[in-house]
Amino acid sequence: MAHTMREVAKRAGVSLATVSRVLNDTQYISDETRRKVLDAVRELNYFRNVHAKRLSTGRSDLFGLVISEISNPFFPEIIRGYQATAWSCGFDVLLCNTEYDPERTKGVMRKLRESDVRGVAVVTSAVDRSMGSELTAAGIPLVFCNADPASKLVGNICIEY
Repeated sequence: MAHTMREVAKRAGVSLATVSRVLNDTQYISDETRRKVLDAVRELNYFRNVHAKRLSTGRSDLFGLVISEISNPFFPEIIRGYQATAWSCGFDVLLCNTEYDPERTKGVMRKLRESDVRGVAVVTSAVDRSMGSELTAAGIPLVFCNADPASKLVGNICIEY
């Protein structure tokens, strides 16, 4: 059974706001209070609910990465680098594989929009730039590879093969 922040607060004898401050590592928390909250977190084996965090902050911690074919040996190094960079900054990656299918690509773009990603890297030439218009209309920045020049919310990275 997953425990809630409310249960952590009750176990530690503090408010929900205090638990939030400790978990977000904000200032103005005494060492004793921080210790009580972290002890309760360990005792309950509490993990944050990322969906609840997204709802409360109105911001996602996701970046999208769109590739054409996972089995292509070109992509593992790109995926590894993208994910390592995202994780080092506290973000997660939603990896999407289009399989060169235009209908699947439309579904991928819709899924990225629904997931409220912070930004998307499109690392395949099999995606028409117009397919990203739904994302940019929602204020989600895109980066393409070897595409047309950059524009508002759309960047371009050129790869020297």
